[in-house]
Formats: sequence, C-alpha cells, structure tokens
Amino acid sequence: MATGTPAPVPVIDGHTDYVLSLLETGRSFLEESSIGHVDLPRARRGGIGAMLTAIFVRNEHLPQGALIQTLRGVDLLKRTIAAANGQMELITSYPQLVDCLERGVFGAILHYEGAEAIDPEFATLRLSYELGLRSLGLVWSRPNIFAEGVGPENRNRGLTGLGRRLVCECNRLGILIDVSHLNEAGFWDVLEVSERPIVASHSNARALCDVDRNLTDDQIRALAQNGGLMGINFHVGFLVEGATSGADVPLSALVDHIDHIAGLVGVDHVAFGSDFDGATMPDALADAAHLGNLIEELQRRGYDERAIAKICRDNWLRVLQAAWAG
Repeated sequence: MATGTPAPVPVIDGHTDYVLSLLETGRSFLEESSIGHVDLPRARRGGIGAMLTAIFVRNEHLPQGALIQTLRGVDLLKRTIAAANGQMELITSYPQLVDCLERGVFGAILHYEGAEAIDPEFATLRLSYELGLRSLGLVWSRPNIFAEGVGPENRNRGLTGLGRRLVCECNRLGILIDVSHLNEAGFWDVLEVSERPIVASHSNARALCDVDRNLTDDQIRALAQNGGLMGINFHVGFLVEGATSGADVPLSALVDHIDHIAGLVGVDHVAFGSDFDGATMPDALADAAHLGNLIEELQRRGYDERAIAKICRDNWLRVLQAAWAG
C-alpha cells in the first residue's frame, strides 16, 4: 500500500536515474522490484504521473563510449515504453504532458545528465531532439567541452564558447537547460545567455547544507528572476551536511529546504527533483511509493492544497511550457 497522504495532483518528479538502474541490474521498470527506488507500480502508488528521466554515462565509458551508452539508455527507455501497452508515453510536448497527467498515463521526459554525447556541430543534439530529448544538463560533476561541473576538476571557469552556443541551440529547439551539477561561473553564464527559463532540477539550498551541489541564495534569487525553478533533491547528503544514511535525515530537514527557497523567492519556484535511483534517500522516503509521507510533512508545516499542487506539479508545468514553446 502507498504510505502517507496522496498528493492533490499527479506529481512531476524533476530528476530520476531509473534508466541507469535498469541497464545495470536488468530489472524491468514495469514490474515492482525491491531493487532501487522507483518502477511503474511504486511510482503509481506514490502518486507520480511523470518523471524527467535521466540518461547518465559513467566515467569509465568516456570519452569514446559517451554516444553509444547514451543511445543504449534511450533505446531501453523506448523499448520499455513499447512494452507498457499504453501505460507509459515518451513526452515530447506540453499538450501531451497535460493529456497524460489527466488520463493517468505515466510520462517519461527524456533528459541527458551531461552533454558528453553532444558533438561540437550539434548534429547529435538535433538528432537527440528527434529521438525525444527535451531536457539537458550541460555537465555532470566533471568538465566537458561545454562547461565545468562542481566536482574535483572544477577550475571555476564558465561556459566555453561552444557551451554558449549549445545554450542558444537548446533555446532554439525547445530543450530545457538544467544547471544542477554546473559550477557557479557556468551558472551565471547560462543565465546571461539563455532566453528561456532554466532549472536546477535536483539541487538544494547551500545556506542550509553547505555543499557545492547546492545553490547559494543569490543563485536561487537569480533562478527565480529568470522564471525557473529548483527541484529539491532528496539525497541525504544534500539535505544535511555530512549525512550518509537515511536514518540521519528526517523529512523535516527536506521541508526546511523548501521553506528556505519559498521564503526567498516564493512557492512558485520550488518543486521536486528526487534523484531516485541515483542517491541515498531519507528512511521516510525509502522509495517512490512513500512520497505521500512528504506530502503529509508539507501539510504539517502549513502548506495548503494550492501550494502543494504548485510544488508537486504546476511549477514544473509552467517552466516546461515556457522552455518547450515553439
């Protein structure tokens, strides 16, 4: 059974790594599993209607294997959707997303977590768009030809010339730009270049948890001024500094980050970006089926149904509509 109070609307989760889990374990997304955090049955019990679905390439496949590993992930996602017999769709437009949420069809929104598969002429970007790509993280926590991440190789350099061109080409095509994992210099460059709202799909408030993957208050204010949002990452180490286990982090700590961001810039600029299948979850959010526990914590903290609907779905809908507009 689902745990906690159902969300008032179908939830859009802004970042999940289930494709990597499927590739590495061989499990099916369509069948409930004890492996990982999310599959279709557990997502449904948690009230999740759509997920930004990351394709991530591990370091050992770089650089030569970036494209083929990316395509393997896309292929597996498409084969999973084909086997779902109408229970899932690959989302490529805003009207389709709204329709799927209304009909109860699970929506997978294709996201590349790092642009290593993208070539300098952007041929693979345009072809990826045809395959369904609608969201792009310029980097993971490592450098590439476009930008630098927040990892140990960060030299505090901003976007390269190619990186600036990539942002412009994503704007032109209608591909959402995600700045999670990007270093701070690159963050400010993206805001300077992008003509559309951007997101930090799975990042938290550095004022509450001082790690490089989280955003400063100045960054959060700028992101909101751009019309974008932050997807709160459920990873324990980004909620409480030094936390390594789910027992270390109560749900109140997660809602503290939501409170902080909403207090800075308003509830219109905060949403969920769980990092399911890519991080360590608080015990009360052991998997996607337990999302109702977070809804209950939001209610206890005084968020009304309208505010919770914004956090769960409506803020993502607004930003995706703006990012994908023709």
